[in-house]
Amino acid sequence: MQQQHAILTLIRHAETTGNLNRLLQGVTDSPVTVFGQAQIDALARTWATTVAGAEATSAFQLDLPPPSLIVCSPIGRARKTAEAVHRACTDGESAGVFEDDIAEGSRIRVAAKHALQPGLALVVDPGLVEKDFGWKESTRGGVHVAGYPKGQGSGESRTDFATRVFRVGLEWLNAASALASSSSRPEAIPHIVLVSHGMWISSFLSAHPPTTITQTSAQPGFLPFAANTGMFSLKVQPRSSEAAAAVPKRPVTELFRANDVRHLQHVKRQKGGIGRGAFGDKQTKLSSFFAKPGTKPASPTHGRPDVTDADASPTKRRKM
Repeated sequence: MQQQHAILTLIRHAETTGNLNRLLQGVTDSPVTVFGQAQIDALARTWATTVAGAEATSAFQLDLPPPSLIVCSPIGRARKTAEAVHRACTDGESAGVFEDDIAEGSRIRVAAKHALQPGLALVVDPGLVEKDFGWKESTRGGVHVAGYPKGQGSGESRTDFATRVFRVGLEWLNAASALASSSSRPEAIPHIVLVSHGMWISSFLSAHPPTTITQTSAQPGFLPFAANTGMFSLKVQPRSSEAAAAVPKRPVTELFRANDVRHLQHVKRQKGGIGRGAFGDKQTKLSSFFAKPGTKPASPTHGRPDVTDADASPTKRRKM
C-alpha cells in the first residue's frame, strides 16, 4: 500500500506597479498592475479545475488535488492573489477568512483546526511576509521613489529573515505531514497552499532543500526563481512516530513542480505606460535590475522578467 502523503504548494503574488518600477519592495505594498490582475484571473481559473464539478474555464488543467487550506501573507499583493484562488476553489463552500493570532509553534494546530472543518478556509499568516528592508523600502538605487510608501528603521537582517523563514517553513511542512498522518482517506490528499513572496519562497527552498527533485525544466538540478504567480509543489511524506518525538526535523519532500507558469501561456501584456499599470514592449524588463554596478543592463528581450531587488537571492539559481 502506498504511503499517504500531503502536498505543500507555494505561490508568488501577482505583478505590482512596484515590480514594474523596479523598486525594492518588501513589507511595503503597491497595487497589482493590469497585467498582474490578468495573472490573478488566469491563476484562479486554473485552480478552479481542481474542484470536482466546477466548470472548467481554463485551457490549463492543474493536476493537483483541491486545497485543504490556503494560507497567505497579510501584505496586499499576496492577499489579493490568495483571495482569488480561495474564491475559485470554494465553489460556494467557503469556511471564511481567518486572521488568527498565529504564535510560534502553533501552525500544526491551526492547520488541523481549519483544514479538517467543512469548507475551505483562508488563513492570514504574518510569518509569510517578505523581508523588511527598513528605510530602503520603495527605493531604486538607494533613492526613494515618490508616490510609494516609505520604510522605517534598519529593517530585518539577513540572518533574522532566514531564521524566520526556516522556522515558519518548518512548521508548515510539519503541518502538512501531520495532516497526512491523520488522514483516514487515502484518496483524499491533504493540500496546503502558501501564497507569499519571491524572496520568501527562495529562502524557504534554501532552508528546506527538497529531498529529491523531479526534473521540471530543461535545466535539471537548478531551482528557478519564482515568477509572479509561479507555483512550486512539494510532496510531503509523514514523519515516523519516532522522528516526530525527536528534535524537530523536516519531513521527506519531493519537489515535482518548480515555477510553474503554464496558466499564463495565453495571458498577454497590454501596451501602455507604467502610470496606467500597463507595460509596453519598449519598456525595460525587470531583469535589468540585476545588472551589477557599472555594467550595461540586460536587454529588454533577454533575462528573467518579473524580478525585483527584493527578489535578489543567492538561491535564485541554486544548483542541487
